[in-house]
Amino acid sequence: MQKIIEAVECVLEFLRSIPLSNSSIKQYRIYLLHSIIPYCAANGISVFSDDELQAYADEQMSGLKNGKFCKSTMMHRRKAAALLADCMQCRELVWGHKSFKREKLLGHFEETLADYSIHIGQFLGIRTVRRQVGIIRQFLVFIEQNGIQDFTMLTSNEVKGFIAEAAPKNKSSMPTLTGAIKRFLSYLSDNEIAFVNAERFLVNPISRYRKLLPCFTETELAAILGAIDKNTSIGKRDYAIITLALWTGLRCVDILDLKRSDIDWGRNVINVVQSKTGVEFQTVLSTGTGNAIADYILNSRPETDSQYIFVRHHRPYTRLSDSTGMEIMSRSLRNAGIYHKAWDGKSFHAFRRTFGTRLVQAGMPIPFVGEMLGHADPNSAKRYVALDVDGLRLCCLDISRFNTKKAGLK
Repeated sequence: MQKIIEAVECVLEFLRSIPLSNSSIKQYRIYLLHSIIPYCAANGISVFSDDELQAYADEQMSGLKNGKFCKSTMMHRRKAAALLADCMQCRELVWGHKSFKREKLLGHFEETLADYSIHIGQFLGIRTVRRQVGIIRQFLVFIEQNGIQDFTMLTSNEVKGFIAEAAPKNKSSMPTLTGAIKRFLSYLSDNEIAFVNAERFLVNPISRYRKLLPCFTETELAAILGAIDKNTSIGKRDYAIITLALWTGLRCVDILDLKRSDIDWGRNVINVVQSKTGVEFQTVLSTGTGNAIADYILNSRPETDSQYIFVRHHRPYTRLSDSTGMEIMSRSLRNAGIYHKAWDGKSFHAFRRTFGTRLVQAGMPIPFVGEMLGHADPNSAKRYVALDVDGLRLCCLDISRFNTKKAGLK
């Protein structure tokens, strides 16, 4: 979700640059924060691609037909969603009309795709199925446009052509693209629909590039925490949320999902079911964090029967929306005088990176760091080693015994 929230910021910056009126920008902000982000959260979407865009657009069309909202709302929501999809796929943001009509396939292609969707739905998650079916739909449209009217006519040349056409738009997700095609070709073969040997065109020669985002420095953290006005109710809430993120490494969505019953005050532990993995997880509640939460609950939290710890401070006093993390960060960074731009890593998730990096800097083993962060794969914590610059310096080899010609290395 954090990448989606950062992309929302990018889209809003684009809208301000057009420029649209303040009222229009405010309206699109509402569509992005209170319609699209909740949709992504409900469907487990972490990357809003063209397939997710199409599914969201279909849902909006259904809502229009059922009288849930007017045509204008439907159109503006779809337009906001289209900008978000373009942003997340690193395409140039353009203010203009976009078509949401699905390209129709030949009848037997459509039937095979429907059967394939059911097949992979038996062992893949909903979001993964949606993504893979979207890729296969693009592939079938491509081969149909190139004169293939039946699967028996399919050859490796069509696979090669599709990969060549799709690659520029999928630079950061080629394994997903090629993996989907491999799985589909295997399905066709297993069901004796078509036999195509295209392995040589579906090889990924390099591993997927992952951008390493920074964590907060101690100076930045001091500025952020120091800028929060803890004499106000909102300030107490923000301070408790940020302290929780910084000293437990919990994701924003898991903090917002916290219920009073999740905290065992006697044992000083927090029990959560992680939204991302669905796995139960227990983390330590430090004294400072516990005091911040208690101060908020006892002195600032509105009187409400809501089961959630952190709630809105305007009626209705319900759970905070998933966009709250972005709003808290924008407010905190602004008050702390810290400049932030999209994709620079200064997001709410940076508190989790900071927690992981601190553990590595303290000499904790990688499996332990992964356990503390609730990673499904403990090796996922290895990325935090790269953020421990001082620790990495200790691993550097002495190059004084090597002859060098470059002055800067002498």
